[in-house]
Amino acid sequence: MSKMNITGVKPGSTSLELTAGKVTKTVPITVLSRNLLSYGPAEGNGLTATVNSDGSLHVKGTSTKQWAGLAWKFPCPVQGTVILRSPTPIPGLTGSVKFLDAKGQPLGNQVVSGSNAMAVPAGTVNLRFEILCTEATPTAKDGDLRIQLESGDTGHEWMRPDNTSLRGGGGELANLYSHVTGLPKTLGTDPGVMVTEPSPGTYRFKGSTKTEVSSWANLISKVHLEAGTYTMEGTDWPLGSTSWLFGVQATLIPDDGSGRIDVFRPSHYGPEPVKAGLLECQIFINTTGEVDMTLTPRLYKID
Repeated sequence: MSKMNITGVKPGSTSLELTAGKVTKTVPITVLSRNLLSYGPAEGNGLTATVNSDGSLHVKGTSTKQWAGLAWKFPCPVQGTVILRSPTPIPGLTGSVKFLDAKGQPLGNQVVSGSNAMAVPAGTVNLRFEILCTEATPTAKDGDLRIQLESGDTGHEWMRPDNTSLRGGGGELANLYSHVTGLPKTLGTDPGVMVTEPSPGTYRFKGSTKTEVSSWANLISKVHLEAGTYTMEGTDWPLGSTSWLFGVQATLIPDDGSGRIDVFRPSHYGPEPVKAGLLECQIFINTTGEVDMTLTPRLYKID
């Protein structure tokens, strides 16, 4: 049995005429882009994206914070191995694609622009394409971004995606920091510092104490992490990311049975490669006197 392979040079519609004896058959052919992404106009977190005439994205604005930006969600078009490349990046922004199951939950690791090829996890239903700010202090952006997700483990010349009219919006990395339970709770004495959670993931410390609060065992939360690179966001904390008076310390109990590892602490909040395991996070406050501060711990998986 003979076989004929046809390779399209560029996306679009065409036809193929097949003749056998006196019979001619015209077969319509649609050539799809090798670029599997779908995107379009989007706005959120201080950034806007528009589509240029060549299908690339023009991104403009200043992100409201690190690890925030724009996102698009669309059905996963392939299985197998994929690779993400950005021949014209914008410094300070990173492109990535996450794999989502039917409930919208991430599966496995994300594929990042410039990283190695990655297998699409079993159970993947949708993809989430994100353009996020990597700068601790975001700066203004105004540039064109060409980025391509394609099958296989080798990147090719950039092509415009088939779908450049998909509406996007604001997006940011998921905060993996687990909630502290058992609140409200009073720490210290005379009369003590009351800890509440005025909004999900944000903790308020209000009151006074004549002795050090020393809260090391009082505000613990735990989360299981898969292997990857993580960072803990502490730039907006009241006393900064270097203070041993108010902050977070976290240790990991690896799944492989190796010993407990100190992962995050003041002046060392990442990025940090982490083994798969249980991360135990402790919010600490060791101040004396009047206190009225809020803390929003953020734990991000960045690779």
